[in-house]
Amino acid sequence: MQELPPHFYSSIKKLEFDKVIERVSKLAVTDLGRTRVLSIVPSTDPIAIRLELQRVSEMKELLIAEGGIPIDGTKNVIASLRKISVENQVLSIQELLDIGSTLRTSHGMHLFLTKRKTQYPSLSIYLDSLFIDKVVEFNIAQALDDQGFVKDAASKELKQIRRDLAEASDALRTRLESILKKVSAQNFIQDEILTTRDGRMVIPVKVEYKTHVAGFIHSSSASGQTVYIEPAETLDLNNALTELQLSEQREIHRILTNLTKQVRDIREPLAASHQTLVEIDVLSAKGKYSIEIVGNALGLAETPRITLVQARHPVLLQRHTREEVVPLNLRIGDKITTILITGPNAGGKTVTLKTIGLLTACTMAGLHVPAASESEIYPFKHLFVDIGDDQSIETDLSTFSSHLINMKETIEEVDDESLVLVDEIGAGTDPAEGAALAAAVLTTLHQKKAITVATTHDGFLKAFAHEYVGMENASMEFDQESLRPTYRLRIGIPGSSFAFELAERIGIAKEVLDTARQQVGVEKTKLETLILELERQTQLLSTQLIETRIERERLAELTQDYDLKVKQLKKELAEVKRKAVSEARDLVRSAKANIERSVKEIRESNARPEVVRTARQNLQQLTEELYHQDSSNHTEDRPVESLSVGDQVRLHDGMQVGEIIQIQKEYATVSWGNANMRVRLQNLVKQDGALPAKYPIPRTDLPQIEAKNEIDLRGLFGDDAVNQVQQFLDNAFVSGLHRVDIIHGKGTGALRKRVTEFLKTCPHVKSFRLGEWNEGGTGVTVVEIS
Repeated sequence: MQELPPHFYSSIKKLEFDKVIERVSKLAVTDLGRTRVLSIVPSTDPIAIRLELQRVSEMKELLIAEGGIPIDGTKNVIASLRKISVENQVLSIQELLDIGSTLRTSHGMHLFLTKRKTQYPSLSIYLDSLFIDKVVEFNIAQALDDQGFVKDAASKELKQIRRDLAEASDALRTRLESILKKVSAQNFIQDEILTTRDGRMVIPVKVEYKTHVAGFIHSSSASGQTVYIEPAETLDLNNALTELQLSEQREIHRILTNLTKQVRDIREPLAASHQTLVEIDVLSAKGKYSIEIVGNALGLAETPRITLVQARHPVLLQRHTREEVVPLNLRIGDKITTILITGPNAGGKTVTLKTIGLLTACTMAGLHVPAASESEIYPFKHLFVDIGDDQSIETDLSTFSSHLINMKETIEEVDDESLVLVDEIGAGTDPAEGAALAAAVLTTLHQKKAITVATTHDGFLKAFAHEYVGMENASMEFDQESLRPTYRLRIGIPGSSFAFELAERIGIAKEVLDTARQQVGVEKTKLETLILELERQTQLLSTQLIETRIERERLAELTQDYDLKVKQLKKELAEVKRKAVSEARDLVRSAKANIERSVKEIRESNARPEVVRTARQNLQQLTEELYHQDSSNHTEDRPVESLSVGDQVRLHDGMQVGEIIQIQKEYATVSWGNANMRVRLQNLVKQDGALPAKYPIPRTDLPQIEAKNEIDLRGLFGDDAVNQVQQFLDNAFVSGLHRVDIIHGKGTGALRKRVTEFLKTCPHVKSFRLGEWNEGGTGVTVVEIS
């Protein structure tokens, strides 16, 4: 990245850029990654910034999709690689383990990114520098274990030496235990245990018996009561064990030297791969930070301007929830290059300045920021920030003097690619002189085409910014009812400091405030009153605009839904009409054929009741289908007319008029010529006058059947009575009757018994019972027809 001017570093420090970087560093996995993050500074190169923002965006998507990346095994191997640049230097076991872990991580990361380079092309640039050496990686893993020991499998020689060591150690221990038992039996030893001194196995002997055990004294206990003697007869065994131990150390050194040589041969590509892993870790930390703050990559403007939409201060998000931080909306650049913000103390003016500067610096540093994606900044070459108090007793520097020094530096170095942020411009000295000096500085900055945002309480500067072309007032919104700031920035409207209102809220006496208002003068009071009224009207208008926008959006949605449904209904209606015409033609042809077939069957069967009944049912079904094929699709929406027995009616959309002869609940029995039909009341329309038939009524030449509600069987016997009952029930069933009475008299009960047996087998009978006292008693059977 390009070298920044000195004032850039002091400016980003005042903006608390370091706090953002510290937070990002905590999200890195490796120590070097954390250190690298802490060294991040903004860049002024737009190409480099765009590339870094794109990489962070892809890393963010990758982290969300995969839940993480395989970076944990990266170790700090810089010192180890620097060490082996010197000849004859041998790496320790731990250093080799760290290098092996880094090699495995580099290998794993290469495979991980290779599988995903199509989805994340910006991250694929790291593939070339991620080094893979399977041989060295395998050799280190084969020779060393995770506990820091050299494995037996590291070499055949080491495996044999350790086998010999185990055998020699067992032989020595067996011999010493035998000696220990003999000495113990003579009460010469302090403790019946074996121990080692100077790497050799010895036995503890009481000091007064040291001359009774032949051997070499290696040392004594701290109390002097025990001496540790290596028996003379185990001298050769101990020497053999020591020699094997030295052989083991020499073989381990040889193995480590060989592994070190292998690492030395790949030192440069391994160092580059390690560097790449650290860069990926830094990128991962940036991606995690973007997820944490719900950040976006801001666009880079081609000309000096800043557009912030729903922007929030990143440091505030570390202490507050996203809902608690009020978003900032601002646009500056092009025609308006200077914005002067006014408003009450603690109203958010300084936070607004810091948000503008900090989001600009973070974007230039390749970080996502908490703002909408349509926001954009310009990669400024210079950043001047005058926020806070830089007074110093040591340098005899007052508050105002420190501001003057900052102004001097800014004016001398500012150009058309500069961002200038000044808090309380012109404050700290005589108000009139300070305001005049502030106006002159703002004029100079504007003439040099710098993007400038400043804050003030001075009324003269409000009027100055209002009259100067290219400058604009802005204010921090203040709720006049609660006398609390809302922290919302409003462009184009100057604000009041609300000093008197806040003082009154705190409880300062009214007479003191009245005196204060008199001191500022009538014109000043009128101006502040005008600003307050403008503030109130603006808040009211803003509320109304929000409500209007919501209603307009709702109306647009309703209109869109209505248009869509109308189009859909028209399409469905056309389809229904087409199908109806086609089905009507088919039904007419079918009806004609069915009628002719029914007439033929009736004539051939001499009008048997079941044939007549079937024919009438077919005709009834054809009539319903022919004239009312779509009634089932609309019956739920039709109102039920008030109808009664004897009314002339027709079916909906039908042409044939019939007469209601019976009504039961929601159904009516209607007589149409020679046929009776049960129809839902919803499907009937009362007909006041004659209606010409749209289709000619087909002639069937069916015999007229007269159905009665009762039959008298008295005087008849057996089969004759049953035959008449059968014909009586057939006629009733065909005519649509639901109840009939059979009069058989009381007598001996034989006729009633014969009728009852027949009713049990008749398919038309739903149920039957003897009559009540008022229906004829046991001389009558009441039948319910299905």
